[in-house]
Amino acid sequence: METTVVKGLNMLEALVQSERPCGLTELAAACGISKSNAHRLLRTLEDCRYVRQDPVSKAYEPTLRIWELGVRVFARVDLRTIAAEHLRRLAEQTGESVHLSVLADNEVLYVDKVESSHAVRAFIGIGDRAPAYCTATGKAMLAFMPKRVVDEATRTMQRFTPLTPVDHAKLDEDLAQIRARGYSVTGGEWQAGVLGIAAPIRSAAGVVVGGVGIAGPESRMGEGDFEAQVAAVLATAAAISRNLGLSQEEAPIKPAGDPTAKRPGRRPRAVSPARAGDQPPAR
Repeated sequence: METTVVKGLNMLEALVQSERPCGLTELAAACGISKSNAHRLLRTLEDCRYVRQDPVSKAYEPTLRIWELGVRVFARVDLRTIAAEHLRRLAEQTGESVHLSVLADNEVLYVDKVESSHAVRAFIGIGDRAPAYCTATGKAMLAFMPKRVVDEATRTMQRFTPLTPVDHAKLDEDLAQIRARGYSVTGGEWQAGVLGIAAPIRSAAGVVVGGVGIAGPESRMGEGDFEAQVAAVLATAAAISRNLGLSQEEAPIKPAGDPTAKRPGRRPRAVSPARAGDQPPAR
């Protein structure tokens, strides 16, 4: 067994289990190694972005890199299997493309999908990535994430369409509204002419571990029953969350009479896709 790897993992576990940042001497004693050895391991963990050192106190703490890896493993092992039947049912109810996403390296990662039966539809590729700050599932997840995650995901905000949010204050307002009503709506923020509705998925501990949403051309979805579409997405997110162990009392529900719960204004019609009736990624 490679002892250096074991020592590094032991130190990382000690940092994760601690309720506060730890100093070098404290960590060395907790792991039963010398201070010089502990310092070398911490430098390596810093270089690999698993640990950060506070510039003032000089104490060490774990970064969100560990959380990001955990989310990806969780999604691969559990979330897709648990969500599969719910995704199929949502596609049948709405007639639109359905996608399942997680946050990975501060971006949206699409881990599963069910395509719309319509000839013109929003195409979503499993394994595709997209910015979290201008996509439906991305914003649905960011709204319930710690500020550090939001800051990392919005460190660089690129404009993809005239409607892409690139102002941090405006995005903060959007995320506050999403938290209040429990779901997100995007219209042409990532791809022009594409409408998305999404809601967060929570684990048994109440932590947001993914997002589920529908997407399609605004020219079609804008003429549909918006409230029914939102209700279907929220019910799907709640059902998946319950299957993950979230109690019925804690499952997300649609707040009544929310004045912000409305569809975006009319956008340009969806453009003709390049491949067999597919729209660009809706995200």
